[in-house]
Amino acid sequence: MTLTRWICVLLVVAAAPLVRAKEAAQTAASPVVAIVVHPSNPVENLTFSELRRIFMLDTQTWPHGRKITVVLREKGQPERADAIRLICGLSEADYDKHILFRTFQGSVNIGPRSIQSAAAMLRFVYSAPGAIGYVAADQVDATVKTLRIDGALPGDAGYPLRRVSRGGDDFQ
Repeated sequence: MTLTRWICVLLVVAAAPLVRAKEAAQTAASPVVAIVVHPSNPVENLTFSELRRIFMLDTQTWPHGRKITVVLREKGQPERADAIRLICGLSEADYDKHILFRTFQGSVNIGPRSIQSAAAMLRFVYSAPGAIGYVAADQVDATVKTLRIDGALPGDAGYPLRRVSRGGDDFQ
């Protein structure tokens, strides 16, 4: 083997651990989805099942009587598809079919609101006391309240809403 080939082989072998380390770092830094509501909402904790029923529009009022407004990112955005998959266990297309069916049944008057960005999501939830939405946990600010899901906050062990990273696109 020539010296050039040996150098190429050594570079490939040496680079392999770096590639694995980068993939591991991306997985470790996977964004966590925080469920947010208006600060005046008295609800502090939802079970995962309750959260799913809210996003599926099966539950349409808060325990204190206020109407729930579900807020999602706009159709076609990866954040929307990921949140629907995490919370509802459905693809975006299947979720849209479910909402259409519920509307056709007459059990839902208005479907979820669509919001363009995480900043707009926070503004909307702040301005609508019955709203419930989601953002990456590191995007939560003081204008909204983060709900516990099954007793856990986004940074806690066992928190159920962890998004699998796809190499840089997160909830923005």
